[in-house]
Amino acid sequence: MKEKVYELQEGEKIPLMFDSCMKIMFGNNERLEPLTLLLSRILEIPYEELEGKIEVVSSNTTNKHLEEKKTSRDIVVKLNSYRNQKIVIEVNVRQNSFDTIINRNLYYFNEVFTSGLKEGESYNNIIGTFLINLNTFYTDNIHKKIFDYYYIMNEEGYILTEKQKILNINIARCYHEWYTKSERKFRNSYEKDLFYLCAAMVTDKYDEFKKCLSKINTRLSIKEMIEEVSTNMEKKDELRLEYYNFMDETKRINDGILEEVKEKAEERGKEIGKKETIKETIVNMKKDNLSLEVIAKYVNLPIKEVEEIINNQE
Repeated sequence: MKEKVYELQEGEKIPLMFDSCMKIMFGNNERLEPLTLLLSRILEIPYEELEGKIEVVSSNTTNKHLEEKKTSRDIVVKLNSYRNQKIVIEVNVRQNSFDTIINRNLYYFNEVFTSGLKEGESYNNIIGTFLINLNTFYTDNIHKKIFDYYYIMNEEGYILTEKQKILNINIARCYHEWYTKSERKFRNSYEKDLFYLCAAMVTDKYDEFKKCLSKINTRLSIKEMIEEVSTNMEKKDELRLEYYNFMDETKRINDGILEEVKEKAEERGKEIGKKETIKETIVNMKKDNLSLEVIAKYVNLPIKEVEEIINNQE
């Protein structure tokens, strides 16, 4: 039996503090305390040292390859300190293919990395960029690290540059381990606080939310502010607007996935020299981490029937 990996399942509700809510929670220049707390724990810098030195900047760019469509990163932050860098925070709900998520995030990441450099200016002036992905899944299903760091490096582990850095956090797993009371050792107090903050992001139950926050070592005023924001989120017009914008972007991405699926099927057909059966196609598409909804659309079968075929193979 294949091991079940904890992640949001097809049709499962996106939790309260997730996705578009993240922009309201951490993307507001009028209320930077929650964002400062989050980045303090990720960057392992005392809160007091970061306080007053971060700002949320415009995350909109014109994508010429998408018919001049304005595309938007979830949150882009400029860190005004001796570390002088830009930070991109992306929220990834597993409803797209794995390749689509990774390719999209790398595209956005490099857009931010190269932005701001004027014509003729020295490349040494490029500001380092740190991509933080808040995921509902593992990026590396072999080692299964909740906090998974990436750099450009060679086979011997020599890091080519520290101006580009990526951190993938499986925040759904943080919640799962907290909820099941799994024993976990932390490298330091920063990682411990980050773990519980991520667990709090995923729950939509207020009592659980407060219990996670109680584990975080920070000012009571900041905890109270986070609680206040979380209780008012569903009432805000801003949340509904951001949610619809997110759904439009998701639809565009999902429409593109079907073309990606067809290409993979054609490539696979060339390799084996024969046409696959629908059953084989479904199984192989699932191995490529495509969602049940996308598979069902491609093979023209009900989602329930697709799920039965996949379950019978495990």
